[in-house]
Amino acid sequence: MKKHIVILAAVLSASLAGCGSFLDEQPVSEVPAGNMWKTSRDAKAGVNQIYGFFRTAMRENYFYWGEFRSDNLAPGASSAADQQRVIDNQLTTDHRCTRWTDLYKVINQANLCIKYIPGIDTPSVAERDDLLGQAYAMRALAYFYAVRVWGDVPLFVEPNEAYSDAIYRERTDCDYILREIILEDAKKAEGLLDRTKNKERKRISVYGAWAIMADAYMWLGEYSLADQTIQKMKNDASFMAFEPSIDTWKKMFTEELNGKASDNTPENDDYSTKEFIFVIHFNMDEVGTNGFSYMYQWFTGSGNRAGVVSETLRNKFEQDRDLRFPLVAKEYQAGWEMRKYIAGDISSTLNKTCQVAYPVYRYSDMLLLQAEALARLSKWEEALDLVKLVRTRAGLDTPQADSFATEDELIDFILDERQRELLGEGRRWFDLVRTGRWKTVMGPINGCSTEGNELFPVHYSHLDQNKALKQNAYYAQTQE
Repeated sequence: MKKHIVILAAVLSASLAGCGSFLDEQPVSEVPAGNMWKTSRDAKAGVNQIYGFFRTAMRENYFYWGEFRSDNLAPGASSAADQQRVIDNQLTTDHRCTRWTDLYKVINQANLCIKYIPGIDTPSVAERDDLLGQAYAMRALAYFYAVRVWGDVPLFVEPNEAYSDAIYRERTDCDYILREIILEDAKKAEGLLDRTKNKERKRISVYGAWAIMADAYMWLGEYSLADQTIQKMKNDASFMAFEPSIDTWKKMFTEELNGKASDNTPENDDYSTKEFIFVIHFNMDEVGTNGFSYMYQWFTGSGNRAGVVSETLRNKFEQDRDLRFPLVAKEYQAGWEMRKYIAGDISSTLNKTCQVAYPVYRYSDMLLLQAEALARLSKWEEALDLVKLVRTRAGLDTPQADSFATEDELIDFILDERQRELLGEGRRWFDLVRTGRWKTVMGPINGCSTEGNELFPVHYSHLDQNKALKQNAYYAQTQE
């Protein structure tokens, strides 16, 4: 049983040796910490491993957690049974997307970096601080995913380097984690990250830290702070800027995200577009065939596609003659496939070897998030000015503020725009939960309308391993 307990608490330093399995019974690194955390190279390797674990955690869960439960998608093929269970709101405690193991690997690796990097002699203080800032930001992002998916989760801010009873922890209040861990980590990262040399969108920059911070403020209803944080992101157009051309918007997803080299030179920006802030990067030369993206395989081919664009969303696109629609969806073999990341048709061979990155944050996302914050602050005209940028690119007119009778009407309008703009970017389900609209939107579609159903269940193995844990209430009731 110990080997599974180790997984729960994510005693993860074994990975630094490059050959240890996380199913090994031995919970500590094959390279002792005293030998590992000595040089600048060790510090870089430690931080790089955070991103490696994050890729593993998000390869499938990017869609399971952010897309499949929303009204963006409908079931794609009967063979994609695991995905359909999530789309149809048939989540059970044995589904692999209910495991938090891989996120805790990210968290534990970040905790190792936060503990040891300050004592490493690096070529410059700025380089050391930047690595440390990336660790804080990635810990914040991992916890942010965790609380959005499960609510309360166990809290670890020190690394687990050896087996002890300390890994058996109760869940900590999600509001506390949002305020005291996620926001505080993002603020620490803001002060540490190198704003001159860290220009790599495949790793966290100060813009990524600000994006996490703004997103967390929105979840907490701190709209003025969210607005102020996003405003700070607009000060350097050489890194982040709006892409006004719909043609380049399409190429941004089909070309810019595809087949990039590994992120060994953070001072070099490999992207011509300034829309992307942070992406989950896949490179087979770096991680092998087990690390490829599912961006093609799960959304093309009638035999095994996991989901197709829903009729609800298609109607929103089509009623306005939205220029984005033919660029993001294509009717193929009795379904509208999501083709946002595909330039044309794709072979069955290629779709199993794609290296498309997943966008976590980009500028248009932040603009629409800021518009929502401004609407909450009764600044309707300013909010619509931001929405207009996105809609004009899509060939759409934007109504005047006096077209909306209530704040809720305006928020719904902004959320609809976010849905269309951010299709396939892992945002829609979180938007529905964050704004309390998940019941009214999803109830008629898949019956998701009972309080507590917005959270995911905790995997049964975590509960077996740690008796201090309790199941989320909705799923505990359904199992009685």
